[in-house]
Amino acid sequence: MSAADAFNLAEALAHVDEDAELFLTLAEVFVEQAPVDMAATQAAVDAGDAEAVSRAAHRLKGAIMQFSAPRAYEAAKELEALGRAGTLDRAASVCGNVDRELQQLLAALRAYIESGSAA
Repeated sequence: MSAADAFNLAEALAHVDEDAELFLTLAEVFVEQAPVDMAATQAAVDAGDAEAVSRAAHRLKGAIMQFSAPRAYEAAKELEALGRAGTLDRAASVCGNVDRELQQLLAALRAYIESGSAA
């Protein structure tokens, strides 16, 4: 999977008024923080705490949104909705999907950071 499949660089840059330096900084912060947020999300799912699932998935969704990464965003959105509804029967499966999509986004952002492009 290419970086272009994980996130849309042109759209993401538009979110920061084409400021490539700012985007790079945001990517670096996200690459550091997203695994922490994902662990919190997984812990909430494991605990069966619907409110915590909703909060953690919402936080992750908001962070993902800045990168125009629709698959990761939609997965986090679905998990947030499950938490809000208090229906966690599919939460483990959906959380696994969030993690897979997040890992792809993180790999693409790391490649961007290393190369300076969305190769």
